[in-house]
Amino acid sequence: MFPKTKKQIDELVRKAVVTGARYQFLTKDAVQSYTLGFKQTEPFTAPLLPSEKNIYDIASLTKVVATTTRLLQLVEEGKLALEDPVSKFLPDYHTPDLTLLDLATHRSGLPKNIPGFKIETPEDIQAYITAARPVALNRTIVDYSDLNFILLGQIIEVAGQKPFQSQITDAILKPLQMEDTTFYQADKAHAVPTEVTEKRGVITGVVHDHKAYIAGENIGHAGLFSTLADLSRFASALLFQEGAPILTAKSLKLIAQNYTPQLNRDRGIGYDLKRNNNHYALYHTGFTGTFMVLDIPQQKGLIVLTNRIHPTRNNPVFLEEREKIVDTFLKELTPTP
Repeated sequence: MFPKTKKQIDELVRKAVVTGARYQFLTKDAVQSYTLGFKQTEPFTAPLLPSEKNIYDIASLTKVVATTTRLLQLVEEGKLALEDPVSKFLPDYHTPDLTLLDLATHRSGLPKNIPGFKIETPEDIQAYITAARPVALNRTIVDYSDLNFILLGQIIEVAGQKPFQSQITDAILKPLQMEDTTFYQADKAHAVPTEVTEKRGVITGVVHDHKAYIAGENIGHAGLFSTLADLSRFASALLFQEGAPILTAKSLKLIAQNYTPQLNRDRGIGYDLKRNNNHYALYHTGFTGTFMVLDIPQQKGLIVLTNRIHPTRNNPVFLEEREKIVDTFLKELTPTP
């Protein structure tokens, strides 16, 4: 199953681009999972074992597994609409013409970051949101920014009238029996370490992303820990409508619609879009070395979990190879006649 893609992923480990990997191919007829390499190399070496429950910091996959999914559920429940302005839920927000769809497609014009802005307390995060003014005209460019999903997390809290974290647990994790998926921290005995830093040491079982780390909870852009098995349950719910119906067929079509056709990148709701013949596959990555491709019309998917920032984030080769892997997978999904 997908031999060329498998070879490229395996070479990431063989060439020491990453210490190890757990990954899975999903089709309607079969699911194949693989484990290879090491869980960590600092301060000691430990192998990745398929028999063990390896819990990964999935970083920005939080944006799609949690935030995007819950956003669309609230649309289904009639509690918000994608065309709603941000100001409907956050009346004091400084850019009232932005809509939820602008945030969900990263076409809002909000900056990636504010150079020199220090975030040391949860209150600093709100100050950061207030200080972060658009740097481009709305709907003129796709520029990926955590701010979009931090705001969506806050909007979900207002619309759903419960803490963000509670909504995700009740509406997604419990129905799909994603029992090993947690927020902010994970069981250190099973957690796969991420970066080694001077300030935090070997980061293990606590979220790597700085803003999520400072917030501690209830933030929409990062913070989830999960396993290959749990993410497989999530992917299967979308690809095959297995388990609890967490999204309707209508919502699945909305996700894969291209809302930025004239801009620099193709974006659906939450997801990057990859053209695959006459439709789009869904794609998203996580800074820690995770990524997922879901082709809903063809009912095929790929989930890859690595800790590519262990022991250091200085790993540009991974980013290059990741895109090659995705391209190869898409070609193997629909072979040329």
